[in-house]
Amino acid sequence: MNRFASAHRNTIGAAFSTTAAAALLFSGTALASADTVPDKFRQTLTDDGWTLSVTKTSENLDRYPNLAATMFTREGFVSLKAIAEVSGAGGQPISAGTLTLGYQLGCQVDVSNGLTLGMGFSIGPNASVTISQFPSVSVGASASVSPNISTTLKPGSIATIDFGSKPLAGPRASITAEGVEIKIDACMGPVTLRSYATARISTPAADNTVTVYGDPIWL
Repeated sequence: MNRFASAHRNTIGAAFSTTAAAALLFSGTALASADTVPDKFRQTLTDDGWTLSVTKTSENLDRYPNLAATMFTREGFVSLKAIAEVSGAGGQPISAGTLTLGYQLGCQVDVSNGLTLGMGFSIGPNASVTISQFPSVSVGASASVSPNISTTLKPGSIATIDFGSKPLAGPRASITAEGVEIKIDACMGPVTLRSYATARISTPAADNTVTVYGDPIWL
């Protein structure tokens, strides 16, 4: 084989490899997949004698191929529940308390400033995460899961987003969120999610906070 034919063959092979790689990049996940995340529990004994506990339970993630069929967008639907409980015979009355439920999200590589690939296209600005729940879910007095929450993700940083916060007015409070859509745009590489649930109480003598975190999962 002469030198020209060999070079021509190598060029065709390289072009085929690039096309195949592009096909793999844009094929995405053919089917939805799901994860069930283990429950978490933690409790603490306050200085004035109350036992404060928080539980994160019933968490699962359903991943779906994004409708735009791009490798820079991740989409899934999460469900989870948080429970706060107070027991014991504290020496001081509880003057205030709250239960908060949410997620921490991290993007490996932010491409919001634009990224040009060798296949003749580029993506634009506005790397962001949108968490939406429709219709809006009421979870009690002075508490709700917002219908639309948005923020911006940056590489190497973590965005913390509250799904809801409920006053702890008695011995028990809970927040349940089901089928909440999480969509990450303009992120190249893995997107990591970690749930959290936080219970807080305050008395004239002490303030206490206890938090549990879910196992990290990939969107």
